[in-house]
Amino acid sequence: MPAFPFYWPWIKDWKFYEHTPEVNSSETKIISNMWFDLKPIELHKIKVVAFPEKDYFKEEYPKKQICLHHTVSGTGVTGDIKTWEDDDSVVGTAIIVDHDGTPYQLFSSKYWAWHLGIGNKARDSQSIGIEIDNWGWLIPGDGTIKQFGKNKDESPKMVQTIQGKYYAYYGNAVDVDMQYYPNGFGGYQYYQKYTIEQIRTVGELLLFWRDKYGIPLRYNEDMWDVSQRALSGEPGVWTHVSYRAKPGKTDCHPQSELIDMLKTIATL
Repeated sequence: MPAFPFYWPWIKDWKFYEHTPEVNSSETKIISNMWFDLKPIELHKIKVVAFPEKDYFKEEYPKKQICLHHTVSGTGVTGDIKTWEDDDSVVGTAIIVDHDGTPYQLFSSKYWAWHLGIGNKARDSQSIGIEIDNWGWLIPGDGTIKQFGKNKDESPKMVQTIQGKYYAYYGNAVDVDMQYYPNGFGGYQYYQKYTIEQIRTVGELLLFWRDKYGIPLRYNEDMWDVSQRALSGEPGVWTHVSYRAKPGKTDCHPQSELIDMLKTIATL
């Protein structure tokens, strides 16, 4: 063995391995996650829809809140838009995000339509709604007959379910990527997952509206349940669940990728 001091070829790397400064683990997570490079959306990515002016209010109000929804529908925004066009209640959101992440604009974010379902004009007119195209909750089939939702004046649908299949709100069996909540969320354990492309587009829109309207993007832990802060008009990003005490309102669900994105953009 050579006498000390001695030199090995790897000795130059010893300082790197032994004396690398400690980095805060939360900072490391943010730097390495898939959302750290998010930037405000480039406007050319937004597809503008010829949405009738009778189906929204062409009135400008200061924007303080953003509300995340999902549509309870399958792939493609055409049916969602048609439903709102046929509805006399002037219900809709400024943007719908398709499964591939494409955002469709029905009307400018500076205008408004009813979308919260709480009958509070101040909350609806001062908030921007985003719909994520998604089936929402899913019920596993078990071989029994189950009752599913209805469209307006239609009667509830009774469906003979099949073991191993999963059924959406209207009683249709779907084959989609699923999110499982062992303890349930809103009374259900299974939901269709939001796509990574959808979550990315939502993040880009939130950053754009932060810059445009000054809406804060801090992460609100209470956004997954009814929140008096949201109902009182506190500025920020919320979900439809934040405003609705009625049973059955489950958008959006707390998918981990969505939460990670929201937490990340709060630091950008």
